Amino acid sequence: MRCSCRVCGAYMVQSERGLSSGCRCPECLNECADCMGTIQTPLTAEELKKREALFLSREREEEQ
Repeated sequence: MRCSCRVCGAYMVQSERGLSSGCRCPECLNECADCMGTIQTPLTAEELKKREALFLSREREEEQ
């Protein structure tokens, strides 16, 4: 995918770093993950566990 930087408009270079993949501008060093399908970066395993615990907690509260 070819992206232009939202900050300065320069051509951005894809940077593959596992879950932290995205694009980095060589001019202003802005980073984004827009072309990865989401603006939000992927969640870590710990963050997923916290969300699951919160979901289960809310589910239990609704049952009562």
